[in-house]
Amino acid sequence: MPPALQKRKESAPAHPLNARSAKRVKLRDQRHILAQSSEKALNKNGDLDVSAFVKARGYEIRAMGVSMAESKKALSTRAFQSVPRAMRRRTASHNIKRVPKRVRRRAAKEMRDDNTPTVTARRRKPTAHQRLRLEKAKELKKRNALTEKKREEKKQKAGETDPAKVVQISRLPNLKKNTLAAPSKPPAKFRKRQVHKQWLPTHIYHARRAHMTPPKEPLWRFAIPLTPTEKCYRSTHRAATLRGCVVWDMSYMGTIGVEGVEASVVGLLRGVGVEERALLGTREVKWRKGTRWWEGWIRERDADKRWIAKVGIAWCPEELYGDTALEGGEGASAGKQGKATSNETGDVVMEGTEPCVKPPAAQGKKKLKRKLLIRVHPSVFFQVWNEVLKVAKIQRPQCLIEDLRFEIGSIEVVGPGSTEALIGALHPIIASTPGTEVNAEDGVEAGWEDLDNPEKVWPQLATVSNPSSLPANALLGFNISDPRLQHPPKTVRHAGLHDDSLLELLSSWPPDQTQTPPDIFNRTKRLTASRLLASQKAVNRRKGDALPGSYPDSSPKDPKIPILLFVSHSSTTAGQGSWTLLLPWDCVLPVWYTLMHYPLSSGGNPRFGGLHEHRQVLFEQSMPWFSADFPGTKAGFEWEVLEREKRKQEWERKPKGRRTEWGSVNLGGGRKGEIGMGWACDWERLFRGPPATEPDQRASETPKDTAEKPTTADDLRSQRSTSPDLDSSNPQEASPPEPPSLSITHLHNPLTALPPIPPTALAPIHLTLLVSGHPSRTARIYRLPTTDPALRTAWLALAYPANKQSKHNKANRPAPRPAPPPPRTAPAHTERAHLARSLLSSADPSSSSTPLLIPGPPKPGDATYPHVPDEVDLIGFVTTGNYHLGEGQCIAVGNVAVARVVGGAEEGGVVAKGGLCVVRESGVGVGRMARWRFL
Repeated sequence: MPPALQKRKESAPAHPLNARSAKRVKLRDQRHILAQSSEKALNKNGDLDVSAFVKARGYEIRAMGVSMAESKKALSTRAFQSVPRAMRRRTASHNIKRVPKRVRRRAAKEMRDDNTPTVTARRRKPTAHQRLRLEKAKELKKRNALTEKKREEKKQKAGETDPAKVVQISRLPNLKKNTLAAPSKPPAKFRKRQVHKQWLPTHIYHARRAHMTPPKEPLWRFAIPLTPTEKCYRSTHRAATLRGCVVWDMSYMGTIGVEGVEASVVGLLRGVGVEERALLGTREVKWRKGTRWWEGWIRERDADKRWIAKVGIAWCPEELYGDTALEGGEGASAGKQGKATSNETGDVVMEGTEPCVKPPAAQGKKKLKRKLLIRVHPSVFFQVWNEVLKVAKIQRPQCLIEDLRFEIGSIEVVGPGSTEALIGALHPIIASTPGTEVNAEDGVEAGWEDLDNPEKVWPQLATVSNPSSLPANALLGFNISDPRLQHPPKTVRHAGLHDDSLLELLSSWPPDQTQTPPDIFNRTKRLTASRLLASQKAVNRRKGDALPGSYPDSSPKDPKIPILLFVSHSSTTAGQGSWTLLLPWDCVLPVWYTLMHYPLSSGGNPRFGGLHEHRQVLFEQSMPWFSADFPGTKAGFEWEVLEREKRKQEWERKPKGRRTEWGSVNLGGGRKGEIGMGWACDWERLFRGPPATEPDQRASETPKDTAEKPTTADDLRSQRSTSPDLDSSNPQEASPPEPPSLSITHLHNPLTALPPIPPTALAPIHLTLLVSGHPSRTARIYRLPTTDPALRTAWLALAYPANKQSKHNKANRPAPRPAPPPPRTAPAHTERAHLARSLLSSADPSSSSTPLLIPGPPKPGDATYPHVPDEVDLIGFVTTGNYHLGEGQCIAVGNVAVARVVGGAEEGGVVAKGGLCVVRESGVGVGRMARWRFL
């Protein structure tokens, strides 16, 4: 219809074009080729005008070329967009220095073509505020120059002609025994940000690349990275299991130093609950000798002797009198007949199966002191500190306790490339004194005489792709050089031992006989290494003076950084082990940067992880994470109370139409309403049962409506009001919050526990679903019904279906398919024969030509699907659940009441190792079959 005849104007589009539609229109316009109609090439008589025709075609050819160029330019990506997501930077679109060198030339050309405005920092006109800062900086620079000049004149007057060679070390601070330590004073620029919390050594690195804990809500009194800003769930799984490695800064873990006579130290460990077989057994001899790492549970000494947490303990190898250590350590590797050698002091030492040490007469009756380190989770540090201090004071002679939280940091590495990355970053300093010789008669090849001490064994482990292949809990202690002097690191050449030689080395493991006392146990050497660290400016100056492509030469004044390395094995046979590195607090950052920039032989660099990634890796290794998966401990219960408060707030923020109504959850069998609080693992409801006033009341009510108010986050905050801050120096004020009103306990060894088992004892379990499902946190765990035999039979039928076909039984194989109908062109007798066969097969059901349709087990949602058991069969809750990328299914970690899984009288009352259970999501009325086992 012509516009003049239209009664109404065409309405504009209701919504403007979005970005996707606008881009599509742009591409269509750029791909559209302009052309002229063929009528212009014809004259008035209809004849072809050759000159006009050629001009028309030339115009179209030029238009096609322009269209092709514009279309190619529209579809291409910019240089900064071709960079992998992990390497992209915010200002890469207008700053070529923010893209890798391999694409800088292309990026510069694109910026010139697009006329992208680029302004460098030198040419930018400063603002008024910036001008004031620049003037202030110039003034401070002049003052610093005068101060430096006076300092050099003072050094020259002292007699030294070269000021660069003068090293002044201030007096070491006095050691405070049996007292909580305070963190070092941070720089003035960052002091106000660390009033109520402490930064990790790598805080600035993580703050630019990861989500941190809120500034006003620190976790365990530290600012801890939670997760990287980029998506990393799948990449973390690949790096931890397939290729590469993941690194964590674990400096928030607490460390306690213990020193005293060996009998007193052993009594202290026995008082805090260390197993007797670990203290006196033959299998733990290497641990007590100082060549192995030990992990186990400790408990309270008084009251109910509740289990506190799992800790790690490392003994310092036994020393000789004074500061002199046995060259080969206790029981140095010797031949069968033994051999006499002399140490640095000139005393003769017989090398044999039993060491023979002749101390001086003045120190012959002096008892030797032993040292050990206790590594504790920060959530239970004050609780463990009080227990250790209490037991240490009753020992005779007393043990000295030292708080090393802010003196020793740690780094954890896991993945196939973990060993290679650590070897490329940690360069041991070979001791000047030769190690003990190794005889070939002991089963070690003669060519291995140089591979006796840990410094020489360490580089030969470059081909190890799984730390679990090393001896269990192996421990190495030596000194390393400043890694900044060999930055950027180079890929380690795998020119170590061959496969057979490496297996022989791992089986013999020479460091068990040659490990000397590591310097990390010596406080003076720890602080000296930290204070001798040169500034980055001085390191850059030395690197600039070196030859191109080479590292600077070592100097006698370079720091000797003491480290302690130990291996942790995975709970699964195919799981990856992990390395844990202990080193001085101030030396963590140089090692961290070297690790992050190490080029792996498999490609790429190590990835860093946060608290969520650490929990993910442990979850995929079927290992519980402290403290969320241990609600039976005080720290675990506090974590549960804080998490339930967060989930409750999230539930309350949702509108009523989009949140779960806990009171309307249909559990089947005429039951309605969630059991306990739907947003929490309601351990109070598990052990106390439903409220006495209203037996049918469900969790749709808030905690204030219940008969007994459960523990909330406000209660914990009020309990923490008297707990110490970081600057607290009184150990008595460092007591943990009071235990909750419900006395929940943890049972770390339920299979060997002796009766009677406490009714509120919890133990972690591993869950594997037998059907599809996604168990998440707060899911309910039921045992098979005990009050309804018919319901129990129905659930067992789901676990063991009767019509499950066997692959090897011919009788259970499916019947062959019926013959297809004949084609339309087939003769009449063929059609009659096919009709007769079909009629006979339908009349005889036992005929093998007709498949029988056997109904399968019911699925969730069917009318015949069994409903969940009653509340009396509730045994626990899921604390962690997610999808396992390695197994391709959902698994979970939960906790159950051990007393509710005890076998009957015919089984002797022992605890079952595992079995079947029913898992139901919170807010869902359908349960799913699963198999559980203790962790």
